[in-house]
Amino acid sequence: MSVWKLRAVMFTCFLGTIIVGSAILYGVTTYILKASITITAIAAFVTGLAIIQWLLAPKIIEAVYSVEEADPVRYGWLHEVVEELAEASGLKKKPKVMIAHIPIPNAFAYGSPITGPRVAVTDALLRILNKDELKAVLGHEIGHLRHRDVAWMLAISLLPMLIYYLGDILMRYGFFGSIFGGEAREGAPSWLILIAIGVALLVVAFILNLFVLAFSRFREYFADRHSVKLVPNGGKLLQRALAKIVLASKYNFDEQELARFSQFRALFIQDVTTKVKPHFRDVSSFIEYLKSKPLTLGEKIAELFSTHPNIKKRLIMLDKFNEEYWSKY
Repeated sequence: MSVWKLRAVMFTCFLGTIIVGSAILYGVTTYILKASITITAIAAFVTGLAIIQWLLAPKIIEAVYSVEEADPVRYGWLHEVVEELAEASGLKKKPKVMIAHIPIPNAFAYGSPITGPRVAVTDALLRILNKDELKAVLGHEIGHLRHRDVAWMLAISLLPMLIYYLGDILMRYGFFGSIFGGEAREGAPSWLILIAIGVALLVVAFILNLFVLAFSRFREYFADRHSVKLVPNGGKLLQRALAKIVLASKYNFDEQELARFSQFRALFIQDVTTKVKPHFRDVSSFIEYLKSKPLTLGEKIAELFSTHPNIKKRLIMLDKFNEEYWSKY
């Protein structure tokens, strides 16, 4: 898929979610205004909740993953790499460099207006990647900051979240109203209709969330592309980094251990729960194996519910990005 097709599909996901979500909310609001449900109050609650989560998320992430600021003496080279990439990306200020003290190899970017932008790498990642591979990973994470992906994801997630909460409230309101409330007020929808609308809204929220996940996957592609643009031969380096993350996670942890660290896996550069069946120790052979294998039906379905592209597709796209920027060198 070309870059322009990626952009077109990504913005179709974004605009489709906003337009469809807004139309459904308007229709439902118009229909049930006669019922004793305050749509404005629900919208205000959900929006407020999302904003509070956004503002407080960095502190929660740091508590869950034992994150602390990287010592500028011990990790001086890491600070220099982040500063170089941030400047090349046009960021106004260098993100804070953080170390996450968890045993899985990974990296993530996060932040809010309260904390400012931050980039974190785990202890384990520092052990398995060389400096060039780590630079490619940091280029990806800084790409997320440059593209304001946290704000974009918040914007596209609000309507599906609002529709979900509205559906849940209507379903419960109709259910308990039918048991304890007697007949619905004159001119208001019946309890059964409210239940049906609630269930329908939950289904719509589920479908819209699939668009949100698709949008997230496209943001990952563009963060990859940003890294390739900044780092010489960045596509190959990022391929090796992703492959090492998957292999190290597979061979050093069982599924239960990986699940312990998956609460915020949408932040990670690579989903730690990625399943790999064949046994590989050589990174290059593993990369070529993955690129040569088409997605199975199960992998295609699993990708629909993932925040990250399937690693097979991602490795192939990295080759295309590398050719786009570095084929002349």
